[in-house]
Amino acid sequence: MKPLGLKFRLDDLPAEGRAFKGELATEVLAELIEGMVGELGYRSLSPAAIEGTAYRSGGTEVIVDGRITTQVGFDCVRCLEARVFPVDLRKDLVLVKRKAAGATEEVTPEDEEQDDDIETFVGDEVELTDLFRQELLMELPMNPSCTHVEGATCSEFEQSDEAIEAQVDPRWAKLLELKKKMN
Repeated sequence: MKPLGLKFRLDDLPAEGRAFKGELATEVLAELIEGMVGELGYRSLSPAAIEGTAYRSGGTEVIVDGRITTQVGFDCVRCLEARVFPVDLRKDLVLVKRKAAGATEEVTPEDEEQDDDIETFVGDEVELTDLFRQELLMELPMNPSCTHVEGATCSEFEQSDEAIEAQVDPRWAKLLELKKKMN
């Protein structure tokens, strides 16, 4: 059976589940992450692949077990080296059908304390693109550095004690001597 796209009708989803597959194009991803970290910013290196399985539960409830994978380039905020941040995020979501706009809907206190992993959709079509786009944004660090990349280190900041002492302003030299005596 052919997998569903990221946008599908609720009627096309059986209770036993069905696979879905799609991607966020490199251009869409670039527009989404551009300017997140000021001038350094993130760079879109490849499309974001989205795949998983969607299940129908309780008539109008949809359970999504999905994964988004891509690679995003960035410049380390400490040493300015170009790095690649691999994104491999698995997410479980529950989507609940909501009444269409304009319909009178009573909001209960339980609705206001809604679980963070519960999303809503309107009508008979379920759209997963925006949900996974939002999850991708939440996964990216606000201050990306070499520490976010496995095996990478900021060579700029690996300095010996002697090199640090050489950079000390002479006006603070007496305090440095006092610090050495206390240790």
